[in-house]
Amino acid sequence: MPDLLDELRQSPQDSEPEQAAVDFPVEGDETAEKRFLGMTAVERMFITMFIFLVVLVLGAAMLLATGRLVV
Repeated sequence: MPDLLDELRQSPQDSEPEQAAVDFPVEGDETAEKRFLGMTAVERMFITMFIFLVVLVLGAAMLLATGRLVV
């Protein structure tokens, strides 16, 4: 436990920052995959379909509850 506290007390100048290698997609690169919120196109499609079905079921339930849709 004291070792952990000693590491926290060290100033940022005492240690060199770690350099992380990051590959950024290059414009015109055909292998670069477009992502929105970290999701692929297929994942976004499934999320969209799920939200649509939830709205559909909740809408039908509300119509039944208010008596505007009679089965």
